[in-house]
Amino acid sequence: MDWPNGLAKRTGVTGETIRSDLDALEKEGLIVRGHGFARANRNRIELPFEQRCASNVEEKRVVAWRAIQEIRDGMVVYLDTGTTMHAGLDLLRSKKDLTIVTNSLNVAETGLEMDFQVLLVGGLIGKQGRRCHGYFAEQMLRQIRFDLAILGTDGLKDLSGIGVGRPDEMGWERSVLDSANRTIVIADKSKFEVANVFLVGSLKEADLLITNFIEDELRNVI
Repeated sequence: MDWPNGLAKRTGVTGETIRSDLDALEKEGLIVRGHGFARANRNRIELPFEQRCASNVEEKRVVAWRAIQEIRDGMVVYLDTGTTMHAGLDLLRSKKDLTIVTNSLNVAETGLEMDFQVLLVGGLIGKQGRRCHGYFAEQMLRQIRFDLAILGTDGLKDLSGIGVGRPDEMGWERSVLDSANRTIVIADKSKFEVANVFLVGSLKEADLLITNFIEDELRNVI
């Protein structure tokens, strides 16, 4: 495979460096390599939670803070596992007497540090996403009623609906939608560039959609 040498001439890095980077990406499952090419793996594994937290930080924080303003003292709230929710968790310190229900290890730990009552929805723990999902999580969620649920979505391109990145996560998110008296969907503006693959519900099921500033052409679509 001699194409890295040609690429090296255009980018100013060595062929050895390019090969090393490609080896690392292939090992992580993020690319598929063949003779003379490398392409993104559409069936790639999920990026680590910490790595995803590092992108669009300010946009996510603004969205999460606005959503948390909808939480009232004494509520039973479901908080999503996504990095957008994670970015604004510090604002929860302004709330009192909350019961936080979540399948996110990070949200559960933060809630405990803030002395809230926390119910961690158990199930299979995903290492990359640091969250529980699967049959047991779904069964627990069906036994709980939420005053408010704050959910993320895998994408918002074409406004197709509320979606998740994996088929085995569809059940628990559907259970949250069915159990919430009020639902807020949060998404930073980058999600408008991503299409959902696994839909769990329509945007009409959400009482409020919170995102960043929307350009005029997209605003007309909405």
